[in-house]
Amino acid sequence: MNRSTLFFAFAFFGCVSGSFSQEKFAIELYGGPSKALLNYEVTPNNYNISPSNQVSWHIGSSFLWGLKNDWQFSAQLEFFKRELGTYAYSRQIDTLQITGYSTAGIPLIALGVRKTWGNLYLQPSLSLMKSPAVLDIYESDNEWDGIPLGVRSMSDIGMGIRLEGGTKIYNRRGNYFFGGLRYQQGLWVMDQMNAPVRYNERIENVLSVKSRGSYVGLFLGYGINGVNMKTTMSRAPKRLYNDNKLLKHELSLEDGWYFMAYGGLRSRENPLSNDYGYSNSSSQFQTVLGYYRNGFSLESGFGNFTYNANYQIDFEGIEAVIMSWEPYNMPVIPLTIKYQIALNDRNSLRIGPSLSTYFMLKDQSNSWFTSSGKGGAIIYGKEFEYTSEAYSDRELTHGRFAFNAGVLVEMSVFNSSLLTFKLSKNFASPDLVKIHANYVVNGTPISVESTGSINGFAIDLGYKIPIKVLNRKLKLAAKTAE
Repeated sequence: MNRSTLFFAFAFFGCVSGSFSQEKFAIELYGGPSKALLNYEVTPNNYNISPSNQVSWHIGSSFLWGLKNDWQFSAQLEFFKRELGTYAYSRQIDTLQITGYSTAGIPLIALGVRKTWGNLYLQPSLSLMKSPAVLDIYESDNEWDGIPLGVRSMSDIGMGIRLEGGTKIYNRRGNYFFGGLRYQQGLWVMDQMNAPVRYNERIENVLSVKSRGSYVGLFLGYGINGVNMKTTMSRAPKRLYNDNKLLKHELSLEDGWYFMAYGGLRSRENPLSNDYGYSNSSSQFQTVLGYYRNGFSLESGFGNFTYNANYQIDFEGIEAVIMSWEPYNMPVIPLTIKYQIALNDRNSLRIGPSLSTYFMLKDQSNSWFTSSGKGGAIIYGKEFEYTSEAYSDRELTHGRFAFNAGVLVEMSVFNSSLLTFKLSKNFASPDLVKIHANYVVNGTPISVESTGSINGFAIDLGYKIPIKVLNRKLKLAAKTAE
């Protein structure tokens, strides 16, 4: 299955169970940050080398069937970003080695059971994973001291044991928001990277990174009880339900503070021409606190943009004979102003412009690397051999600001929150990294220069929760209990 098809098949939020677990069927959608758990080994031992990997994300959906005594059977479809590529920093002042192979993502299916106690639940599962096929493309015959260098898939299929626990908050209809913690332990090695560590252009160590598909992640989501997919309402009188529905809707559209989370994809401003679409796209997310008044919104918080300085070399009419993957990330503080115009009488559908300024927190100028190597490939029956020297520009300095302009559509959902779809473009971002590479392919010298920034068109999905709605719900519940 194509990765991009799988990605868009999954929704942005969801997952859970709860007090209404007696229902025969429920659907959950979830998403959140995740951290890969990788095994590292340096040959020979060198305590000056400190490997690390980036925080990434996972999204998915759960399908639940009710059993007896608050037990449920769970089937999950998931997609998680696993950074097999790592950043390995040497404390030696003369060397900074970056080994960054980023995998596009891993599809996963899991089967398990869930036990619920009131609003809390615990769920063990067994999962199956698929190793990214792209790793096999970049398998290299290059060796150092008998150790094969490069990235390769050790097993196309992986298996894991998962355990997750969480809590949920129900609405009147029995649907629910939820959040929790998930841990997955892979049972065998799926992929391995052997990355050379160079000192003054000479290989003296190899950093080995092994992935079993293990990770730990936080998640937030939304669950829909199966009974609510029917046309009849059985949990509250129609008049009472409609009165509360109208109250929540009105409160959600009033002026006041709100919390919001965004997530989406951004296309590369100067795309490469190969068939690997993910080489031209990156992800981003933001969590913000905002204030809405008379159609205007002002918000700020924390965000993170991934970007890359990937480059390719075409040779003898064949595209991407050589591909290099250089992923980076940039944490930012966003400041956004928006204006929304109502498109209907209920004010439940709005459209308007959005303008943002991003202050970049990381000075990428302090990070640089040099590398050299050799390799080969056979494509369409043709054999290619090459040597390479690549380095990042040590003299490159960059600014700290970038900007975004776009159009958003916002609609009321669940009568108490809002869903936002935003189409925009990042612009005026400085070049955050510049890579120079010199290759000799079958005796022909070729030079390449590649830069990375956060510029490009972006598609984001956002979810907004007005704080006033939550507070008024608590007061209403207390009044009803009296």
